[in-house]
Amino acid sequence: MKKVFSVAAVSVMLLTGSTCLAANDGSVYVKGAVKYVMPSDPKVEGLVDVESDNGYGFGGAVGMQFLEQFRLEAEIATQKTDVDALQFAGQTTGVGSGDVRITTYMVNGYFDIPINNGFGLYLTGGLGLGTTTLSLYDIDGDDSGFAWKVGAGMFYAFDSNLFLDLGWEYVSLDDADFDVNVEDIYTNNISAALRYHF
Repeated sequence: MKKVFSVAAVSVMLLTGSTCLAANDGSVYVKGAVKYVMPSDPKVEGLVDVESDNGYGFGGAVGMQFLEQFRLEAEIATQKTDVDALQFAGQTTGVGSGDVRITTYMVNGYFDIPINNGFGLYLTGGLGLGTTTLSLYDIDGDDSGFAWKVGAGMFYAFDSNLFLDLGWEYVSLDDADFDVNVEDIYTNNISAALRYHF
């Protein structure tokens, strides 16, 4: 039975720092991102490890800068990894074709820490809904549930409008039910994004 529930939440992180020098308080921005995806090896029924190759992902967001150093955004992202092999009882079997796709719908919060000459650091966290789609042998379905992420990175302001973000994020999803239970669904991603403040 497919489980679907959505979560809308704000991730708030309180740290001390200097005043934001780049974007004006209240500015709206759009963002596009590309991601290098390093997936976990999910377990099917707790017995079979699904070994996946590294993959890729894309994302887009609309957000707002507020309270000088804080940002809040709504993000849609998708990522894909190819299944390489299955491991059971110490034996590894190659897979001809198969893939795992993850789509997330999240509300993300950011805390920006400007440093100098347009450079700065950021911390981020997000909550929302994630859908896992698995195509492998006789399994071909999707399941949705709670998703969350945390991350950190750096940014560079080309001017008061255009920013480059480069960082790491950890994305975790609920177990998925495709008539068989799939556990330990998470990825570590390297993300590069451009955002434009209006």
